[in-house]
Amino acid sequence: MQKISNRKIKDLPFNEMVALIKKNDAATLKELYKTNFHKVKRYVYKNNGGEQQAKDLYQEAFIAMWRNIKEGKFSAESETAINGYLFQIAKYKWLDHVRSARYKNTTFINREMEYNEPEVEENEIQNRKIKIIMDSISNFGERCQLLMKLFYFEQKPFKEIAKIMAMDEASARNAKYRCQEQLKKMTPIIPNGSK
Repeated sequence: MQKISNRKIKDLPFNEMVALIKKNDAATLKELYKTNFHKVKRYVYKNNGGEQQAKDLYQEAFIAMWRNIKEGKFSAESETAINGYLFQIAKYKWLDHVRSARYKNTTFINREMEYNEPEVEENEIQNRKIKIIMDSISNFGERCQLLMKLFYFEQKPFKEIAKIMAMDEASARNAKYRCQEQLKKMTPIIPNGSK
């Protein structure tokens, strides 16, 4: 296979680029490294990172991409797939860093780059699910209604629920389980999500 000393990485067919990466072709790796760094650096800067953080992050992402290609965990389907894959790894590594305990509450992620607000339709579906659950609970007896309200809506611990309902803690757990099973039978939606 021809080395890329006289060719730019963008001129290579993607399958040839993957083969060269697997062979540890220094020129290919160097060109790939230089080609993608600025995009990752911009992303880190826009999300309150600095140059050293961008360099460290990019180094980790590049090694992860290289390792995944060598181990056959990634195969390119187009010329831009490797670049996109490398950027995604870097992006997720930066988000992990931002979410880490040491970094928490000190950084603001540019939300416009991360996701779009949930669409109205998704909110409507969620509201319908909640209404179905509420309607089903309203058909329960008073004891089940109170127990479900205390557990799910007021998020009280079983110890407190048992005291309020004048029963021991184990009985409160069993009663909650029975009420929850009754709810599952009454509706296709359960409190923790859909079936």
